Amino acid sequence: MPGDDYVCVGIAPPDNSWYLRFYVYLEEENQETFGRFDITLPEAISADFKNSVLQNIEYRMEQTDAGVYYDSICH
Repeated sequence: MPGDDYVCVGIAPPDNSWYLRFYVYLEEENQETFGRFDITLPEAISADFKNSVLQNIEYRMEQTDAGVYYDSICH
């Protein structure tokens, strides 16, 4: 990622049961850090993740079908 624009870091376990992608960048003018992330989870654990993690995040989050999401970022 260093030196590459708009390239995410991706993390997944060996069995590929989930996938986390994130991108962090520094706005040089204000010295502020910004970023974004997405996580792809199997349906069997997505409800637990939503109930235990997302309810504690103060930022607006969207839940989208993985295929719909990837189509939206690739076009």
